Parts: sequence; structure tokens; C-alpha cells
Amino acid sequence: MSQRVSENIIICVDVSRSMYRKDYIPNRLESCIKALQILVSTRLQKDPSTSFAIITISDNPKLVLDFNSNEDIIIKNLNNIEFGGRSTLGNTLALGIQKQIGELRKISAKVPRILIISDGNYTKTSIDPLKMANLASKLKIKIDTIRLGELTHFNILKRLSEVTKGQYFYNNDSESMLNSARVVATSNVRIDIIDIKSAIENPAFLRKIAASLLRTQDLTTNQQERIKQIRGEVDYKKCSICFSDICPYCGGTFFTEGRYCPDCQIPMHLHCATAYAASLSDDKLKASGTFRCPHCFYLLKIPVEVQQITKLQALRKPSLISKSETNDVFYAKKTSSSELGDEALYSSCPVCNMIFEEEQDIIKCGNYKCNALYHIKCFEKLIDSRCKSCGKELKFEEEE
Repeated sequence: MSQRVSENIIICVDVSRSMYRKDYIPNRLESCIKALQILVSTRLQKDPSTSFAIITISDNPKLVLDFNSNEDIIIKNLNNIEFGGRSTLGNTLALGIQKQIGELRKISAKVPRILIISDGNYTKTSIDPLKMANLASKLKIKIDTIRLGELTHFNILKRLSEVTKGQYFYNNDSESMLNSARVVATSNVRIDIIDIKSAIENPAFLRKIAASLLRTQDLTTNQQERIKQIRGEVDYKKCSICFSDICPYCGGTFFTEGRYCPDCQIPMHLHCATAYAASLSDDKLKASGTFRCPHCFYLLKIPVEVQQITKLQALRKPSLISKSETNDVFYAKKTSSSELGDEALYSSCPVCNMIFEEEQDIIKCGNYKCNALYHIKCFEKLIDSRCKSCGKELKFEEEE
């Protein structure tokens, strides 16, 4: 028996002036809203765990409704949509992708999907819709499109679906649009769901979508008030890991060392967060240089600039491999992540457990059975110049 896959679907509805045309009864927009009502109702009957968000395609794209699974609330918000403005398709996709990335960072992320319903006429802005489609494709976000109205030479909606491997529908009357909505509503039984699940476990993907920790000065007034509610007025600038204002690793105050989870606003020191991440057993997160918030499990990025934590690794016990067992000397050579390609992309430094950035210089262990990769500064911290992975003595030799 086929199993339905829960999805987070963002419905992007075109509300520009061209949607007021009456070639669809009673007009284009109201015909679209009726089709979307059928889509939402049918999907939630088949799979109540699906969540819908609504964005209007206009001069300033607006998130009308955040992700919600309550049919009455979704239908009510659809009915309240009104005409207005121009169709800025690129800006709308940018907002939709941003919302989907926020959901992908959560511990039980649903499959992301964007549905655009429009007549295909759009106003060009600084944000190119096709560039947004390429970004969505890299994030495994499919863009389905339902087009109405007369066809033009350049069919932007069809291109968006092609780039992201989504579904494209063209409808020349209200009834065919209802049929398209029913197909989308029942289309979450898919084999290609494996694509997003495997992508979410990919270290490079995790690093790409992970959120950066917030500094004290980055917080809005509302976020500061929320922190006070969570921690109390006295403690809202104390680390939730070490429960102190002063960082135990570098001695810095919370104002300089403190960061906040952008999702739940829990405070933590940079170095406490890095040490916490290193203590976890999830190899995929370690390889990606990310970790999950200890409070809300939101996916977070370990800042690249945190180098002091490597001192802790250097203080660990030396490898149990004795020197007598590792008399061979190998030459380590300098290379770059761009030259190594996927080898660097899916590896992490054994000293700091951080991944490698694009175009970054790397030193590679000369032992062909090992091939461990190091950041330049991390390689300099090796005890007795011995590889942390294979225990062999390494001599550094720069490539000519």
C-alpha cells in the first residue's frame, strides 16, 4: 500500500490586476481561489498532517498565512485575498524559499513544495525567478505551477517547474483548473521523496541551510522580551549551556561571546555551543559543521571563525598508536577544496571537526590509505606532526 508523504506547501496566489479579467467565471482570481479550496480540502482529507502557507504575488509579496493544517483557517484566509499591485514573481519565490529553509532546519522537517497559481504575466525586478528556481532545485524544493489565461512565447511558469522537476498545468477554463487542483491534492504519494530525505542527511546540504547564531545586537525588541520571559530578567544574558555570563573557554563576556538561537532565542556562548556540538554523536552533523539547538533542536551553523576550540582537541590524549608502530614518514601536500571537489565537500577536518569552505586551502595526509584533510591552521596544531586519523608522521611539502 502506498504511503502518503507529509508536505509543507506554500501556495503563491497571483493577485495582480490582470487576474481581474473575466475570461474565467466570475473572474480569474476567484476561479483560482475556488480551485485552491478544493485542493486544500482534498489534501487534508487524504493527509491531515500536510501544512499550507499562503503568499500573495504582488508589488510587495506578503505572507498571508504561516504554515497551518486547520482547513477552516486556510479557507478563511484564501477567501480574504483581494486584488492589487503587479506580479513580482522573483520576489515571491525568494520569500517562499526563505520560509521553506526555515522549516527544513527543524528536527522533523516535512517535504518542501511551492505551488504557484498565476496567469504567467510578471513584472521584472532585481530578483530573477529562474535564479530562484535554480536555488530551489539545489534545495530539493519542487515548484508546481498552475497557469491560466492565454499562452505567451516565453512560458515562465513552465520553466520554473521544469528546472525544479515539479508539475506544470495549463488550464483554459475553470473546470480544467479544478481538475489540476485535484491532481496536486493527491500527488504526495511519490517515490522521489527519497531525494529530499537523502539531501537532508548530506553534510553539504546541512551546512547550506543551517542558520547562523544571533549576536546580542542582532536581536529585535520582541526577541529580547521573549528571552526575558524564558530566562527571567536577571539571566537572559547567561549561557544556557554553562549557565554563566563569562565564557569558560576564552573568558569573554556574553556581549562579545554570546549568541542566540534564531528560532527559540535560547542564549549560549560561541565556544560552549562548539563544545556542545563536538560532544554529540551525530557524525553527519559533525561533518557538516552544524548542530541542533539544545532547547528547540533547530539546525544551527557552527561559526567558521571559532578557532579557539581547537585548543581543546589539541589537549586530548595523543593517539594510542606508538611511534614504534608508525615509523613510516609521509609527505603532506597543500591543495584546495576546489581541486578536490566532492572529496573535500563530504569531509571534515579531524582536528576541529569543521567542514571546508569553497576555494579554501587544505593539507592532505600523504598516506594513501588515510587521505585525511586538514585546515592549514589545524595541521600546524598536530602533536609531533602525526596525522590524527592514521597516526603516521607527516612532513609538509608545498606543491610547486
